[in-house]
Amino acid sequence: MFRSGWATKADQERVLAVARADGSVRPAEIELVKSFYSDVSGGGARHFASLEQAPDFKYYQSDVTRVFPANGRFTPRQREMYGIYLALYQVVLTSIQVHKTPADCVKDALVKMDAAMTSYTFTDGRIKAAAAKMVDGYRSRQATTRSLGHNVGLEVHDVGGLQAETFEPGRVFTIEPQFRIEEEHLGVRLEDMILITDTGVEVLSGTLPITVAEIEQLMKR
Repeated sequence: MFRSGWATKADQERVLAVARADGSVRPAEIELVKSFYSDVSGGGARHFASLEQAPDFKYYQSDVTRVFPANGRFTPRQREMYGIYLALYQVVLTSIQVHKTPADCVKDALVKMDAAMTSYTFTDGRIKAAAAKMVDGYRSRQATTRSLGHNVGLEVHDVGGLQAETFEPGRVFTIEPQFRIEEEHLGVRLEDMILITDTGVEVLSGTLPITVAEIEQLMKR
């Protein structure tokens, strides 16, 4: 699964590096990523594009999603939207703990989510409302949360169900929370693969570019 994660990293970086200033991706590169079960979508230069991939290595699968500005540079509004989403997303990632239940992890995350919402500088009411809705979704399900995402193994959406009430070593799963501005049919969704280890949590896809600076730097090449 580590190898399938590296295949994801190499392929995503190639696509990001060839996105054109007009917001398109070269057809040859689209064919390249299709060979890795990828989905390349997006609009013009003022839109986000989503790249979801699930390459495999010796039958072990992966499932990773990244979002990037179609023309290689975030507009101020995109930066505000992606910035708060990424802050909330990373709160969920850093709240996952070995031997804890998903409900306990969400409870811990909500404290940090509320702090992130309070400290973030919003200039757009729709972005703030969408961020609040994302947080409220976690809050409304906190007590009954039994999972944070789907398992990954020999299948992208692997069998096995909950496996245990708590996160125990050896479990591999993804998180992929959505952020949506319904009025504009606009959204952001990232996805990473998480491995529970004896000592904590390892993000198997953690080497892929994810911050605004990392994405823009790669797309300059």
